[in-house]
Amino acid sequence: MAESRAAPSAGVSRRTLLRAGGLATAAAGLSGCSVLASTAGVGDDVRVGVAWSAGELEAFRAVLARYRNGYELVPLGDDIASALGARTAGRPDLVAMPQPGTVSAGIDDLEPLPDDVWRSEYERIAGTSHNGRHYALPFKLAHSSVVWYRKRLFDDHGLRTPDTWSDWMDLNQRIIDDPALSEAGVAPLALGGADGWLLAVSFENVLLRHFPSTYETLSVESYDPRVWLGSEVTEALRMLAGMWSVPGAISGGLDRALVLQYPDAVQEAFLYKRAAMVVAPDYAESVIRRFGTPEDEVDTFTFPAREGISAPLAVAGDLLVLVKPAREPAYTLLRYLAGPEAPVPWIRDTGGFIAANPDTDSRYYSATLRRLAREVREQEISFRLADQLGTVGGRDGLALVLQQLVGDLADGTPPATAARHAAGKMVEIAEVAG
Repeated sequence: MAESRAAPSAGVSRRTLLRAGGLATAAAGLSGCSVLASTAGVGDDVRVGVAWSAGELEAFRAVLARYRNGYELVPLGDDIASALGARTAGRPDLVAMPQPGTVSAGIDDLEPLPDDVWRSEYERIAGTSHNGRHYALPFKLAHSSVVWYRKRLFDDHGLRTPDTWSDWMDLNQRIIDDPALSEAGVAPLALGGADGWLLAVSFENVLLRHFPSTYETLSVESYDPRVWLGSEVTEALRMLAGMWSVPGAISGGLDRALVLQYPDAVQEAFLYKRAAMVVAPDYAESVIRRFGTPEDEVDTFTFPAREGISAPLAVAGDLLVLVKPAREPAYTLLRYLAGPEAPVPWIRDTGGFIAANPDTDSRYYSATLRRLAREVREQEISFRLADQLGTVGGRDGLALVLQQLVGDLADGTPPATAARHAAGKMVEIAEVAG
């Protein structure tokens, strides 16, 4: 699962950009066409469009290194959706698509999968079919209901992982009130607010794991935008705002959180040790491992759910699709990537990867990822809401609204007021998107 990591321009604060950013959702266009065209003329090599960048892109190169035929990687970042409708000579043949909603919308541009790559276990991940055929092959899963924490710190200070939201609020306050932790400059939470998608992960989990029926309603393509103003969405936003706004809860404060990106937030906890916990999907492991953090200092707990309910886990994933008209080499590469051995280099050497294929050998996972992979396979799951909402869930939609909510809290706006304001803005965005 790749995420945008664009940083603010030098000399302009993130808060200023948020205030000027507006709330209109832009219509999706073919802004990636220049990228696609630049690969024209690569002969019979299979062109593979991906949203991954940096470490994830290098990890995928390692996956492809054992593939014996020709290929060309086409990194598209946030323009990945443009690959499905592109008609340029250099368009991708095979695309790793992180958004299931985009796959459904672009079904007419895709070839059906060959029957020999499909497994019954994939139905719960990408069960959408058209005329009895499947069009998206799960490749990489991401467990998104994860809170990473510093295990040794918890052990040394007698801290227990929380089961409920109230437990978590109490835990945060205990960390804030602990003189030794305060003197060491340790806050309960690191928050990467410069990457709005990471804020969305927290919101989605609060909504899914406390109000699953409303989450499911918003996942339906033709939902009423006024659902965003409903009591359960507003309460989920208020709960989140209430946690983030507690004095001392966020490492460095809320203003600083708005300039921290996803890797920065993970490092805030595990490299600089200024936070005890960080909400981040399983692939945060690759960031943690990069700096040599001992495995016995790292652990996770599941994002707390409402007491008395069995709530699904939020998951994301990258789905492999064949773009029309697919050439035979593209089918060959698809079959290679569908195999259980294909992702082993990523799992073993980089970490933060859960294979969709259940036959991938679990001994290559760390102990933490092995447990998270088992949870995803054995428990009820629901795809991340932002990945199902299209532009409404993207960087100019939910992500931006949550960044502005953090800005409002930093300005002293009461949590309940900030939550109602955010809910109203989501209604406006959803209505514009139609």
